[in-house]
Amino acid sequence: MKVYLSGGMKGCWQDEVIRTCPENTYFDPRSHKLEHTADYTQWDFEHVKRSDLVFACFAKDNPSGFGMCAEIGFAKALGIRIILVDEKKLPSWDIVRELCVFVTDNIQYGCDYMLEVNNAY
Repeated sequence: MKVYLSGGMKGCWQDEVIRTCPENTYFDPRSHKLEHTADYTQWDFEHVKRSDLVFACFAKDNPSGFGMCAEIGFAKALGIRIILVDEKKLPSWDIVRELCVFVTDNIQYGCDYMLEVNNAY
């Protein structure tokens, strides 16, 4: 399964997701090293399109989540399943949570659900 990792660039939540299902192909924005907004936005959206699943993490240290919201909306429009780990639980994010097939505030629960999806894939 191909999984796009959407969310903040701080912390190591991506590594935990990758360890859960190492057989998957992961599109990890940390890997592209692009600095210009137009370049990394194009890379991000191209890799969302190539994905079977988007694993999004709105970590407590993520300052805004705006980019992740755009990626989630784009994935939903393409019919791609989305798992959201929402550590902030902001009331204004209700609409974003509604776009996802699974929402939790715990990274391990999100990883467990991805493992179930992966096993059914």
